[in-house]
Amino acid sequence: MKHFVLISAMLLMSVASFGRKHVSETATVVADTIYYAADQTSVANANQAAYYRLLLTQGEGSKKEAVFTDYYMDGTLKAEGGYAFIDLGNDKNTVFNGDVTTYYVNGKEKLHGKYVDGKRHGYFTLQLRDGGVAVIAYQDGKSRFDYFTVTSQNGQQEKRPLSEIRSLLQ
Repeated sequence: MKHFVLISAMLLMSVASFGRKHVSETATVVADTIYYAADQTSVANANQAAYYRLLLTQGEGSKKEAVFTDYYMDGTLKAEGGYAFIDLGNDKNTVFNGDVTTYYVNGKEKLHGKYVDGKRHGYFTLQLRDGGVAVIAYQDGKSRFDYFTVTSQNGQQEKRPLSEIRSLLQ
């Protein structure tokens, strides 16, 4: 039964990733471009930066939300999603809120999940470079289990210890 639930969750995540809500093309820029170095600290200009960020708003009235888009210096999308607080000096202190998606340098999706007041919550999917998908379940910013699940391209599933996830995120 557990395998059925995990397989169902994986299929749902795969289907959901195709219908994901991204930052709207009609979102309004609300601040100057912010430049960050590779270590996520703020830098003065594009010549020193590894990526840059645009702060935007989308929606109207009670549905208005603060969103961001990050770009690699070549203009390829790096990340997008909602936020509660952006630290202009050190991006490590930024507080995400809502759906956030990150992308590999080649533009393909890397990681997707939901943040609630800066804490990961729910299922996060990591698209692996070899075509597999890793899924980690979070609650209040902590993994719900001491493992994560990987589904390979051929459909084979395996549990891996959480200690291995950092190497996959690189």
